[in-house]
Amino acid sequence: MGNQLVGIAPSQIYPVERYLSGHPELKFDLSLGSTRFLKVARAECQEGLIVVKVFAIHDPSLPLATYKDHLEDIRQKLSSAVNCIPYQRILLTDTAGLIMREFVKYTLYDRISTRPFLTTIEKKWITFQILYALHQCHRVGVCHGDIKLENITVTSWNWVLLVDFASFKPTFLPEDNPSDYSYFFDTSRRRTCYIAPERFTRTTHVAASEHSALITEATCDSGSLTPAMDIFSAGCALLELWNELHVPFEYSQLLAYREGIYLPQKHLDKLEDPNLRNLISSMIDKDPSKRKTAEDYLAQERGKLFPEYFYSFLQSYMLIFSSSPILSPDEKIIRLKNDIGNIFKFLGPAVYVEDEDEKGSSDESEKGECEGLVIITSLVTSCIRGLYDCSSKLHSLEILLELASHASDETILDRILPYIMYLASVDSNAIVKISAINTITKCLNLVRKVPRSDANIFPEYILPSLAPLATDPSISVRAAYARNIAPLAEIALRYLEQVLNDWYDNNTKQNKEGQTFNYEQELQALHEMVQQSVSALLTDTQSIVKQTLLHSGITRLCVFFGKQKTNDVLLSHVITFLNDKEDKELREAFYDCIVGLAAYSGFACVTVLTPLLLQGLTDTSELVIRKSINAMSDLTRIGLISKHALCDLVSECACYLVHPNLWVRQATAGFISAAANAMSFLDVQVKIMKHIKMYMKHQAMQVEKPELVLDCLATPIPRLVYDNIIQYQDIDSVFKLMHDNRNFRECVKSGKVPISDVNRESTQALKQLFRRLEANGLTEEMGEYLIKMENHLKKIHKLKSNAEARQNRQNEGKIELFSPNTTVKGHVMFLGETPKAEYLQNRTLHRTNTAVSMETNINSDWNYSSDVLNRQSDGTNSGGPPSRSTSSRPSSPPPDAHAQFASADPSTNISLHERSYIQFVKLGSYKSKNIADRRSSCYVELANLKGRQQDHYYEAMRNREFEEQARFFPSLPPPGWHLKGVLAAHLHEHRGAVTKLCTVPDTPYFGSCANDGTVRLWDCGKMEGRNIANRSKQLYKFPRQNTKVVGMTVCDAGQSFGAIGNDGTVQVLRIDNGSNKMTVVNTRQLNDREDGYATDVHCIDSGSQSVLVYSTLFGSVYGWDLRSGTTAWKLKNDIKNDITSFCIDPKHNWLCMGTITGNFITWDLRFRLPISTIEQDSAGVRIRKVICHPTEKSWIISSVQGNNEVSMWNLETSFRQRVLWGSTTPPLSKSTQGSPHSVCALLAGCIDKSPFLLAGGTDQRVRFWDLAGPSDSYLAIPAASDPPGVSLTYETRLIDGTQVIFENCNVRVKDKDEEGRTYRAGPDPPAVGHRDSVTDMVLCKASQCFLVSSSRDGVIKVWK
Repeated sequence: MGNQLVGIAPSQIYPVERYLSGHPELKFDLSLGSTRFLKVARAECQEGLIVVKVFAIHDPSLPLATYKDHLEDIRQKLSSAVNCIPYQRILLTDTAGLIMREFVKYTLYDRISTRPFLTTIEKKWITFQILYALHQCHRVGVCHGDIKLENITVTSWNWVLLVDFASFKPTFLPEDNPSDYSYFFDTSRRRTCYIAPERFTRTTHVAASEHSALITEATCDSGSLTPAMDIFSAGCALLELWNELHVPFEYSQLLAYREGIYLPQKHLDKLEDPNLRNLISSMIDKDPSKRKTAEDYLAQERGKLFPEYFYSFLQSYMLIFSSSPILSPDEKIIRLKNDIGNIFKFLGPAVYVEDEDEKGSSDESEKGECEGLVIITSLVTSCIRGLYDCSSKLHSLEILLELASHASDETILDRILPYIMYLASVDSNAIVKISAINTITKCLNLVRKVPRSDANIFPEYILPSLAPLATDPSISVRAAYARNIAPLAEIALRYLEQVLNDWYDNNTKQNKEGQTFNYEQELQALHEMVQQSVSALLTDTQSIVKQTLLHSGITRLCVFFGKQKTNDVLLSHVITFLNDKEDKELREAFYDCIVGLAAYSGFACVTVLTPLLLQGLTDTSELVIRKSINAMSDLTRIGLISKHALCDLVSECACYLVHPNLWVRQATAGFISAAANAMSFLDVQVKIMKHIKMYMKHQAMQVEKPELVLDCLATPIPRLVYDNIIQYQDIDSVFKLMHDNRNFRECVKSGKVPISDVNRESTQALKQLFRRLEANGLTEEMGEYLIKMENHLKKIHKLKSNAEARQNRQNEGKIELFSPNTTVKGHVMFLGETPKAEYLQNRTLHRTNTAVSMETNINSDWNYSSDVLNRQSDGTNSGGPPSRSTSSRPSSPPPDAHAQFASADPSTNISLHERSYIQFVKLGSYKSKNIADRRSSCYVELANLKGRQQDHYYEAMRNREFEEQARFFPSLPPPGWHLKGVLAAHLHEHRGAVTKLCTVPDTPYFGSCANDGTVRLWDCGKMEGRNIANRSKQLYKFPRQNTKVVGMTVCDAGQSFGAIGNDGTVQVLRIDNGSNKMTVVNTRQLNDREDGYATDVHCIDSGSQSVLVYSTLFGSVYGWDLRSGTTAWKLKNDIKNDITSFCIDPKHNWLCMGTITGNFITWDLRFRLPISTIEQDSAGVRIRKVICHPTEKSWIISSVQGNNEVSMWNLETSFRQRVLWGSTTPPLSKSTQGSPHSVCALLAGCIDKSPFLLAGGTDQRVRFWDLAGPSDSYLAIPAASDPPGVSLTYETRLIDGTQVIFENCNVRVKDKDEEGRTYRAGPDPPAVGHRDSVTDMVLCKASQCFLVSSSRDGVIKVWK
């Protein structure tokens, strides 16, 4: 920009934010530095963070406009350069010039010193991209001019971007004056100088008078910049990159290098790769002619310094994630998840690294490492913090685990593990945390050799970060941590031992003395940290967490803690699990793991475990009994039970040899065999056989084998006998009677006379029990077995009784309010009291029977409880006034709102203060702490419950009111509307039969479609004046010739039409207010063989969904989701049921379709299931139209072929409620001589809460049926062919339980006076009625309500 800038001394220096204050679109964020030349700031704009460089104008004569044009030219040239970011916006004001570009957080200078440090492959990748960026800009004739590490930015996924193109800086600098260099290029004050030597000239100084000339010559003289200059600067930057920020050239050194005095050889010698050394040596060659282009360097190093996959795969693949359109982090992860398998193939074969210490070891599999995956790892980890979807987070964890299986140990610990830890500790989703915990364990297990820098990774990072998971609110997260704590402890111990071995080897080789590694101290720290988590998990309130910890490796934790801590930490907690009498799975887990604990603890714990094993014999769960006996067997086999204790256990267990449960018998036989194997033959015969002899049907010589023991056992106790004894309430009397019977038998056998009858003192229930037991197989021998089990059975009975009592208390959850013994006072609460009176006042809406039943259902659940409360109130407050009945909802509060709380007993009366509190609670002020503290918690909870139920009650009331308003007071027609039959407009643009009309909600527009293949939009607001010609507003023509549009509907909240054609097309047409044509936004082609073509169409358009529903010729109904463009659902009917018309209820709960065979088929849209099928009496009569009833929820209105018949069916009862008979044929007659006319168009509505129906058909008439007052029905619009004086009257008759409204036709005959009367001259006015079949009708409103009707001759008429 000229050397004169160096000499300009500004009169006043302002901060950078001052220059941004005049630009409201820029918000100053942070200053990034300031020099005499440019002030740099970070600012916020609408598109995000940007970098703004400000040049303060102190000399208005500077030619800045030229530089602006040149920067714009550079921006256009580099628009396709993916690795370059030119200045995107340039602003010139009177005080400053502003140049702006996108903000990138890290420069390459910052990235070199940021952890994790760049690996060799990453440096190669960055080197490759720098050369590729130079190739991109040099190819379009743009040179940078100031390449250095600060002007090379790097994203978090190592994508290089070349920024701050310095074409406005001077190309040549004086070698004897460093001021220009300092002013323009030394912005970092590091005194590094990467300017090409040929850019320094020998011009010493310029006179003051020559300044302007120099500026003119140097103005925008970027043409003198050459690619070779950029190559030199890039080579210097790469040399600093590979030498870890050791600067190759300072300003003085570069000048010396230019003169041949200084050489950067020492920096080049540090480069180990000869290809890299040769590349950089060539790039920083002093002779510019010897420097090659960036393209040549890329071609030269292909397959040498740069791997082949840089060229063939990585550059183009990484471009997907770095160029427009920018993918969101979730989209990036989904793309990577789909591509990860192919990425492994592209990045080449894995390199297997074999350590010297691990040579020959075959127990550990070698792990293949591919260095290029580090770049992919950076891409994945850069997305982690920005992920939003749970599925994306799970995919990212899967990808990281796959990458870890091919990555080096340093990559796992430094680059992958921190991001998994982030998801495990920070994420709020339990599923993500669980997956992260599992992934952490798997990744840590993949590490074979711990780097010295990560020696303390467990005590300093992993365990403290995972410790909060032991108390996580989610049970599943705590269970996942419990499942992984043992493997994590093992891995931590392995890491510690490996660090110890490495320290010992290093100190032994180097003969270092005085340095110690305190293994015991480090191990103690690990023990304490793991102990905290294990203790929290062992004392967790949820048994599933404790079960998971026991099953997932409690013995591995024993090995980790050692003998002493196993007894102190693990065993002391585990034995408390038997205190949980409600969770049998936890007790089972205890006996499963106790053997491993005892095996590690040794004989010291056997004395503690023996009573616990005996406790398991009396457990309420037979599976726990079996597992406790199995635990005895395992402890006996490993020799931990002494002979004396073994004999005691055998004596206690022997009775279970005749237990009704086969598993228990097998476990007991196994324990007897294990005990026999642990003793000598003599001990077996003396100490064991005496306990099991009575349970053997014959003598067993070898009890060491459990199969022989089982084979010799006597018949077990029957299950019914066993269960009846345990379940009997007074089990002590049962065994007392058994003992008495045995004594009686012994007396008889010994020849003595019994003193008394043992059954004399027995109760009747006890006698019945023994009769039942004897019938189920109780014998004298069985009685002896049961007496041996007496102690066990009594304990089991007691535990089961206690457990059942606890279970009953938990399941009851209710108070007998009407019991005379209760002390609880009941209060009647009316949900319709005055606190919510604003919803009920001034309500004049009349209720129908349906509404009353609905109201009763709302209160049905509360009527019962209120009735109970009433009875209690009557019983306790007998002196007070009787409580009101809740059989019907009160419409107003009682005269005395507090009388219901009164009582004859003065002590039970509620004080005035309490009454005021009740009023306070009714008003919804539940947060007043001072008052709430004076009441009991149950009182406050009851008041809160009442408030919540009142909210639910009145919400239901409001919903019912809204529903009634929508039903009885629709927007069309307005109240008091009456169809006069006055023609307002005659429209005849269609050249074929008009098949369907539809109204655009909340607008004066309506649409029409016809057999001429067109869809037209009309504006009825323009038909109110005296317009001579009324034309359609918009038009769409189906592209195929001879296509007939058979139906249409409004969708997309009134912004589009859905139209169907007989050629199988379904199209969505957007209404464009700025054009006279509609545009197709979505289309679908039906399969002719599977579906035929669409026959009718409707739209489910609510806030949660936008589904176009259409029926097909072959009986199917499709729901087309317009948001996703896919089929949301499909209803398949029998192919013989060709659908002619269907309707959907206003709440979108059901769909009813009419078929060509005369059937009504109803589907539940919530569950996609058919509900009912209604067959008409007249089989085979085609249904022409089906609509919903305007007031009755479960009724439909349908028209059938012949006699202008319209029927109303109740879908709940399948009964025909009402029939409208528009024919002179006798009502409901099945005569073939009836009228051939049929109703084709139906329009139902409600005027002043009175439902009506407009019907038009093949007789060209439009009838108004008053469904509330049938006699008020009339012929609204006669046909054009009707003679003058035609009048229709209507009567009602009940035929076969169905109300039939039929018409009588009266034609007024002219008298003689009228025949002789002379009329005025001229032709008669044409008839206003339709001349062909009426096909459809809709209501449309502008300033007044119109009826729009269409006919088969293509005419549309608008009526007042």
